[in-house]
Amino acid sequence: MIAKPEISVSADEPQTDSLGQSWSPAKVTLSWPPNGELPAPSMQISVVAPIRGRMTVEELRAAQLQAAHDVLNAALLSVEETPQVHRRTQQEVGR
Repeated sequence: MIAKPEISVSADEPQTDSLGQSWSPAKVTLSWPPNGELPAPSMQISVVAPIRGRMTVEELRAAQLQAAHDVLNAALLSVEETPQVHRRTQQEVGR
């Protein structure tokens, strides 16, 4: 598998919250090219990025990618904190 995926961002219409802050909902998709007969991995992350003042398209995309990075970091930290279940031996079960 090639280590680096293709990254695409598809944004929805900006939304404004009750405080007047503008937000950009988006989906960030990471997809790896197929390699052989097995299906290629891919993932899609739904994010909401803040829109600040007169952002350029490049700045907005960077904010959306940063939001995806933050979501992935939080997910990885949650997985690392998940307790591991160890298999009990037959002797332990019989006690």
